[in-house]
Amino acid sequence: GFSLRYARCHELLGAEVAPAEVDRILEGFGLHKLGATDEQSSWRIPSYRSDLRREVDLIEEVVRVFGINRIPAADRSRFTPISAADRRYDFEMQLRQRLVGRGFSEARTSALVGRQTLGSGFAEGAVELRNPLSEDHVALRPSLLPGLIAALERNVRAGAKSVRLFEVGRVFLPPQGEEVRRLTLLLCGEANCAMHWRDRAARALDLFDLKGALAAAGLGEVAFRRVERPEFALAAEVFLGAERAGIAGQLVSAQSSAPVFVAEVDVPNDFEASAGARQFRELQRFPSIGRDIALLAPENLSHDEILSAIKGAQEPLLSAVELFDLFSGKDAGHIGAGRKSLAYSLTYSDKNRTLTSDEVSAAHDRIRVRLRSQLRVELRE
Repeated sequence: GFSLRYARCHELLGAEVAPAEVDRILEGFGLHKLGATDEQSSWRIPSYRSDLRREVDLIEEVVRVFGINRIPAADRSRFTPISAADRRYDFEMQLRQRLVGRGFSEARTSALVGRQTLGSGFAEGAVELRNPLSEDHVALRPSLLPGLIAALERNVRAGAKSVRLFEVGRVFLPPQGEEVRRLTLLLCGEANCAMHWRDRAARALDLFDLKGALAAAGLGEVAFRRVERPEFALAAEVFLGAERAGIAGQLVSAQSSAPVFVAEVDVPNDFEASAGARQFRELQRFPSIGRDIALLAPENLSHDEILSAIKGAQEPLLSAVELFDLFSGKDAGHIGAGRKSLAYSLTYSDKNRTLTSDEVSAAHDRIRVRLRSQLRVELRE
């Protein structure tokens, strides 16, 4: 005979069937009960039921009569919270989408660099492999720039007039090979449109296009501070908020007739704070008032310094500042050598009322006084 444990029957079915009901079902199939306790029962199998060989076969007979439809469904789904790796992946995918939307193409280059690259400023001190398979793959890359520069050279040889590349990937910092996620951008050639509808020639890409692309990537507030680097004809440290994040500038030498601009920054670890949550801003119901400021400044005074001085006044009515005119260098004309002329448009508004001309003029005058005293610039009337 065979034994049937009632607890095992309950475990397999996922539903509780009374022992008396189990016995009644099996007897209905012609099985003869030899004995029973509270935990189990013993059965003699008829000779014509050779298919009943195990305990589970008897339980299957029970469920045939009991009905599968009477077995309650059990929700076995498990909640898995979003991990930091998931959030980083989503952040980097959004970063990629923003850059592609600005006309960039994503590149994927090798994590290994060749021996000829080790002498360059972008691969100095790279962690070398013990057993490299070829001279083109001898060390772990400490920067993404060598790979993008090689991609640029291939595109230029193929006749490309405008190249915009970016890569998001790991670099390995010497001497221990610490892994860091970085974003690198490369710009070279012509912009997609002319500077003005009257211009016949397309505008050349410049450092401001590079800075604009970094700002649009969603890494946070971007600022450039001028530095000197031997690999760059023009170099600037990149700051994301208050943190130094990388380097940007124009390369000294590259296999291209047009200037090549690059930037390489660390992808923030606090990427949630960098991306920021999007918030709805109420549509403006009251008209704004605009005022302009034109000034003469030393050539070495940066736009960021002027912008910081304007915003540092903390005028509550000031809602926007925009640089709309710049004359310097050969365009400076009569303003004199070593100086430049800049013009800013300032917008004043209040979300609860219409401003008067007098209160806007008062706020505007306070900003003008601050520029004179803090930056020693000459304001043009």
